[in-house]
Amino acid sequence: MFQSRIKLSNSRFSLNGLTGVLLLFAIMLSIGACGSTKVYTADKTVVYNGSLYNMSNVQKISSTIVGTKANGDTVNMRTLDKKGVEALLKEESSIVVKSTVMMDTQEMVYQNARVSKYSDYSKMVNRFDGALNDINKFMADKKKTQLKLK
Repeated sequence: MFQSRIKLSNSRFSLNGLTGVLLLFAIMLSIGACGSTKVYTADKTVVYNGSLYNMSNVQKISSTIVGTKANGDTVNMRTLDKKGVEALLKEESSIVVKSTVMMDTQEMVYQNARVSKYSDYSKMVNRFDGALNDINKFMADKKKTQLKLK
Protein backbone atom coordinates (compact mmCIF):
# COMPACT_ATOMS: atom_id res chain seq x y z
CA MET A 1 0.00 0.00 0.00
CA PHE A 2 2.86 2.33 0.73
CA GLN A 3 4.29 1.72 -2.74
CA SER A 4 1.02 2.60 -4.50
CA ARG A 5 0.98 5.97 -2.70
CA ILE A 6 4.47 6.70 -3.96
CA LYS A 7 3.53 5.80 -7.52
CA LEU A 8 0.45 7.98 -7.28
CA SER A 9 2.41 10.93 -6.01
CA ASN A 10 5.11 10.39 -8.65
CA SER A 11 2.54 10.38 -11.45
CA ARG A 12 0.99 13.58 -10.06
CA PHE A 13 4.42 15.12 -9.79
CA SER A 14 5.31 14.22 -13.36
CA LEU A 15 1.96 15.56 -14.60
CA ASN A 16 2.43 18.82 -12.65
CA GLY A 17 6.03 19.02 -13.80
CA LEU A 18 5.04 18.52 -17.43
CA THR A 19 2.36 21.19 -17.12
CA GLY A 20 4.89 23.59 -15.60
CA VAL A 21 7.44 22.92 -18.32
CA LEU A 22 4.83 23.47 -21.04
CA LEU A 23 3.67 26.70 -19.37
CA LEU A 24 7.26 27.93 -19.07
CA PHE A 25 7.90 27.06 -22.74
CA ALA A 26 4.77 28.99 -23.83
CA ILE A 27 5.86 32.05 -21.84
CA MET A 28 9.35 31.94 -23.35
CA LEU A 29 7.90 31.75 -26.86
CA SER A 30 5.63 34.72 -26.30
CA ILE A 31 8.42 36.83 -24.78
CA GLY A 32 10.84 35.83 -27.52
CA ALA A 33 8.42 36.91 -30.25
CA CYS A 34 8.01 40.37 -28.73
CA GLY A 35 11.68 41.24 -28.70
CA SER A 36 12.76 39.73 -31.98
CA THR A 37 14.69 41.86 -34.43
CA LYS A 38 14.06 41.84 -38.14
CA VAL A 39 16.83 41.50 -40.66
CA TYR A 40 16.24 43.15 -44.03
CA THR A 41 18.20 41.50 -46.81
CA ALA A 42 16.31 42.65 -49.90
CA ASP A 43 18.35 44.23 -52.68
CA LYS A 44 18.29 48.02 -52.87
CA THR A 45 17.76 49.46 -56.32
CA VAL A 46 17.61 52.94 -57.83
CA VAL A 47 15.49 53.54 -60.92
CA TYR A 48 16.35 56.50 -63.14
CA ASN A 49 15.70 57.22 -66.82
CA GLY A 50 14.56 53.66 -67.49
CA SER A 51 17.68 52.10 -65.97
CA LEU A 52 17.88 49.99 -62.83
CA TYR A 53 20.96 50.34 -60.60
CA ASN A 54 21.69 47.72 -57.91
CA MET A 55 22.88 49.50 -54.76
CA SER A 56 23.07 46.49 -52.42
CA ASN A 57 26.82 45.88 -52.59
CA VAL A 58 27.97 49.44 -53.30
CA GLN A 59 30.85 50.47 -51.05
CA LYS A 60 31.29 54.10 -52.15
CA ILE A 61 28.89 56.65 -53.61
CA SER A 62 30.33 59.90 -54.93
CA SER A 63 29.32 62.65 -57.32
CA THR A 64 30.89 64.82 -59.98
CA ILE A 65 29.80 67.87 -61.92
CA VAL A 66 31.98 68.43 -64.96
CA GLY A 67 31.75 71.25 -67.49
CA THR A 68 33.02 70.72 -71.03
CA LYS A 69 34.23 73.75 -72.99
CA ALA A 70 33.81 74.16 -76.75
CA ASN A 71 37.44 73.06 -77.33
CA GLY A 72 36.86 69.80 -75.37
CA ASP A 73 38.64 70.80 -72.15
CA THR A 74 36.87 69.78 -68.96
CA VAL A 75 36.44 71.75 -65.75
CA ASN A 76 35.48 70.41 -62.32
CA MET A 77 32.47 72.62 -61.62
CA ARG A 78 32.30 71.63 -57.92
CA THR A 79 35.44 73.69 -57.27
CA LEU A 80 33.97 76.88 -58.74
CA ASP A 81 31.92 79.43 -56.83
CA LYS A 82 29.29 81.71 -58.42
CA LYS A 83 31.88 84.21 -59.72
CA GLY A 84 33.97 81.40 -61.20
CA VAL A 85 30.99 79.89 -63.04
CA GLU A 86 29.91 83.32 -64.32
CA ALA A 87 33.47 84.03 -65.55
CA LEU A 88 33.57 80.64 -67.31
CA LEU A 89 30.21 81.29 -68.96
CA LYS A 90 31.32 84.78 -70.03
CA GLU A 91 34.45 83.29 -71.57
CA GLU A 92 32.70 80.36 -73.29
CA SER A 93 29.14 81.73 -73.78
CA SER A 94 27.82 78.22 -73.02
CA ILE A 95 29.21 74.95 -71.71
CA VAL A 96 27.93 71.38 -71.48
CA VAL A 97 27.48 70.40 -67.83
CA LYS A 98 27.30 66.74 -66.85
CA SER A 99 26.29 65.68 -63.33
CA THR A 100 27.12 62.09 -62.45
CA VAL A 101 26.60 59.76 -59.50
CA MET A 102 29.47 57.29 -59.14
CA MET A 103 28.67 53.97 -57.43
CA ASP A 104 31.95 52.09 -57.10
CA THR A 105 32.77 51.48 -60.79
CA GLN A 106 29.24 52.09 -62.04
CA GLU A 107 28.33 55.53 -63.38
CA MET A 108 24.84 57.05 -63.48
CA VAL A 109 24.62 60.23 -65.57
CA TYR A 110 21.94 62.26 -63.84
CA GLN A 111 21.92 65.28 -66.15
CA ASN A 112 23.79 66.35 -69.26
CA ALA A 113 22.77 69.78 -70.52
CA ARG A 114 24.09 72.91 -72.23
CA VAL A 115 24.16 75.86 -69.84
CA SER A 116 24.49 79.50 -70.88
CA LYS A 117 23.31 81.34 -67.72
CA TYR A 118 24.29 80.98 -64.09
CA SER A 119 20.63 80.60 -63.07
CA ASP A 120 20.32 77.51 -65.31
CA TYR A 121 23.47 76.07 -63.78
CA SER A 122 22.22 76.81 -60.25
CA LYS A 123 18.88 75.04 -60.89
CA MET A 124 20.74 72.05 -62.31
CA VAL A 125 23.04 71.80 -59.28
CA ASN A 126 20.14 72.20 -56.82
CA ARG A 127 18.21 69.41 -58.55
CA PHE A 128 21.28 67.17 -58.53
CA ASP A 129 21.99 67.87 -54.84
CA GLY A 130 18.36 66.99 -54.07
CA ALA A 131 18.77 63.66 -55.86
CA LEU A 132 21.96 62.94 -53.88
CA ASN A 133 20.09 63.73 -50.66
CA ASP A 134 17.31 61.31 -51.71
CA ILE A 135 19.92 58.59 -52.36
CA ASN A 136 21.50 59.16 -48.92
CA LYS A 137 18.14 58.91 -47.15
CA PHE A 138 17.25 55.82 -49.17
CA MET A 139 20.48 54.04 -48.31
CA ALA A 140 20.03 54.85 -44.60
CA ASP A 141 16.48 53.42 -44.49
CA LYS A 142 16.71 49.65 -43.96
CA LYS A 143 13.09 49.03 -44.95
CA LYS A 144 13.06 50.72 -48.36
CA THR A 145 14.14 48.59 -51.32
CA GLN A 146 13.58 50.86 -54.31
CA LEU A 147 14.08 54.55 -55.06
CA LYS A 148 12.65 56.22 -58.17
CA LEU A 149 14.62 59.35 -58.97
CA LYS A 150 12.99 62.20 -60.86
